Amino acid sequence: MLKAQTVQEVVSQVGAKASTEREKAIELHDYVRENVKFGFNKYFDASPPDYTLSCRHGHCNPKSRLMVTLFRAVGLESYQHFVVLPKEILKDAIPPSRYWMIPAELSHSYVEVKVEGKWCMIDSFIVDTPLLKGALAKLAQEKRTIGYGIRSDSINVWDGQSDAFSQFDKNIMIEDHGRIDDLDAYFNDKKYRHVVFGMRFNAIFMFMGEFGVAPMNIHIDKIRQ
Repeated sequence: MLKAQTVQEVVSQVGAKASTEREKAIELHDYVRENVKFGFNKYFDASPPDYTLSCRHGHCNPKSRLMVTLFRAVGLESYQHFVVLPKEILKDAIPPSRYWMIPAELSHSYVEVKVEGKWCMIDSFIVDTPLLKGALAKLAQEKRTIGYGIRSDSINVWDGQSDAFSQFDKNIMIEDHGRIDDLDAYFNDKKYRHVVFGMRFNAIFMFMGEFGVAPMNIHIDKIRQ
C-alpha cells in the first residue's frame, strides 16, 4: 500500500505504479479508502485535500474533495456532486451526545469521474474496509438496514468502470444539488444543511479543534473492532 502525506506525493507514486487511466483511478480510490479513515477532522467539510491526507481522517465531503483533486491531478475529469441524505445513516456512528445536534438532513457528496470515456459515480472510497466490515456485522445483528455510516447493501470496492456507493443511494436521496465547484459559495448557500443553531459545522469544528473531534473518531474506531 502506498504511503504519502501530500497530493503530489500520492500522484507521483501512483504514476510510477499504474499506467492506464483505469489502473490509476482504482489505485487512487483504494489509497484514499484505506489511508484516510472515515472520521472527522477540525476543518470538517472545509478540510483542504493535503490536510485530509496528512491527518488521515475525513468524512464524505473532505474525502470527496480529496478524491476529485487526485483524479484531476492525473488528468481525469472529475467533479464533486452534492445531495441531501437523511441523518439516520450516521446513527450510532456518532456518539449519542453529539448525534442529537445533527440536523435531520445531511449534505453529502459523491464523486463523478470520467475513466477511459465512461462516467462513473462513486463514494465507495469513503468507508474504509475495517469500518465497513464492523458496521455490516452490527447492522445484521440488529436487523437494521441503515446506520453506523453505511447501508446494509453498501460496498467499498470499485472496478474503475461502474458506479459504486458506500453511503449514497438514490432511494434515500432527499435533494440533488448537482456538481459543485465553488465550495465556499455552497457552504454559504441555504441548500447547505450542516448548520445548527445558526452556526455552520465548519466553524464549530474549528473551535473544537482536533482534541474536541478525537472522541468522535474513537467512537468510530470501536465499530471497526
